Amino acid sequence: MRRFFALTVALAWSSQAAADPSPQAMRGTWAKDGKCSLPSERMVVTPTTVTMGEGKPSAIVFYRHEVSGFPTFRWTAQGEVAHVQYFEPSDTLAFYGMGWGMGGPTAGYRRCGP
Repeated sequence: MRRFFALTVALAWSSQAAADPSPQAMRGTWAKDGKCSLPSERMVVTPTTVTMGEGKPSAIVFYRHEVSGFPTFRWTAQGEVAHVQYFEPSDTLAFYGMGWGMGGPTAGYRRCGP
C-alpha cells in the first residue's frame, strides 16, 4: 500500500510540475457572447489563473487536448470537470461546462479589445 501511495504522489507531482502556462493567444479578457461591457459575462485568463465574471481567480493548467489537438485549459480544483478550448481561426474560446465527452460547448467567448 505504501509503494502505491508513493507512486501516486510522485506521478501527481510530476504531471503538475510539467504543466505549461496558458499560451499567449488564450490570455486576456474575453466575454460570453461578446458582451464585454458586462463584468458578469467576462472571463480573464492569465498564464496560471482564470477569473469568471466578478469571482475570484482560480488556478488552471494548460494542455493540448488529447483528442482534438486544440489548446485547452482546465481548473485544477478537485472535482472541477469544466474546460476551455481555444480556436485560433476564429479567435474564440469554447467553454465546456459539463466536462469532456458530455456534449458540446455550453458557452462561447470572444476577445474584448485588441
